[in-house]
Amino acid sequence: MVSWQTIQSLLLFFGPLLLPRLLSTYRSLRSRPPNQIRTLPSRTSYALTILFASGLIAFLSTLPFFAAPNLFRQTQSRLQTPAGVLMTRVAALRPLTARDEQLRKVLEHGGLDARLLYARFGPHVLLHCTLARPGDANAGLMYLFYAFPSIVAPHLLHLAVLGIASSGLLCGQEASRWRTFAAIAGVVLGVAEVWLLAIYDDTGNMRSTRVSEIDFFHWKVRVWRGIGIAAVDGLLGWVVWLQATGRAFLTPSPPGEKLVEVARGLEALLGLTRGLGVLRNGTVRDRGMRAKTECYWVKEGEVMRDVLEEPVVLEAQRSALRRTDLSRVGREAEGYVDSVLGRTSSVAT
Repeated sequence: MVSWQTIQSLLLFFGPLLLPRLLSTYRSLRSRPPNQIRTLPSRTSYALTILFASGLIAFLSTLPFFAAPNLFRQTQSRLQTPAGVLMTRVAALRPLTARDEQLRKVLEHGGLDARLLYARFGPHVLLHCTLARPGDANAGLMYLFYAFPSIVAPHLLHLAVLGIASSGLLCGQEASRWRTFAAIAGVVLGVAEVWLLAIYDDTGNMRSTRVSEIDFFHWKVRVWRGIGIAAVDGLLGWVVWLQATGRAFLTPSPPGEKLVEVARGLEALLGLTRGLGVLRNGTVRDRGMRAKTECYWVKEGEVMRDVLEEPVVLEAQRSALRRTDLSRVGREAEGYVDSVLGRTSSVAT
């Protein structure tokens, strides 16, 4: 089992790294403008689907149906129970198999050391390890070396899934931003499982006198592995969804992208201005259109003069003039004219 001192050490090590990020995430969620929420991109939905499938499979793998049977737990037998008695109890539950007979021989010859290895590494490693035998010097280390490929294989598969889900080519830029964090989380899970097996102490199982006191570490690690992988997939999918929909983790665009956007906007504005200039030249050069334009503005002036001569409009104008600071309006107009003339002179030079 993981001691409280180990948990405290992990919190002291990872706390300063995780706490500022959690606080910044909370502040970004609180200060998020509501108009920045957008629909989920289709490519990002592929990443979420992959992560959901991976997390679901990992969670389902924790069910007892997918685990090797624990004969001591099924028969409620202590580790000190003789192998013959253990198999007699198993035979009362189901027919014995060739694997059971092989396990009987290993338990009979290995004694308590074989039973401790059974609880620590499971039946498959105990039966097929060729590097050492129960009771040999450094048997635990040799069994750990033999179990290493089977321990690392699920985490390598999980890293492959994380790599696909965080691929910018397949799942978009929103998912690729978290590629490094996903890889670190996947590696940490694998290293943590190997480390826990390496430092595991069998003393508690050696002193156990009841089934409830036995720590069947192999079956516990299998459950922790599935829950850890599902938790990483769920957390990664959550943060990718938050960023892809604009709810959190918003980052300003790089200066290069901003310059490109501004240049595109100026280019579009220049094209629109040129189009308006061409339309204006065509209108002025055509005699009939020029006459229509002059007639429109003459009529517009007459209509507006009649409107402005209305008593209600005159009273509204006088009221607005009384509330207006004419000196401030003059200063603003002068500043606007100076800015326009300054831009014009700079463009001309």
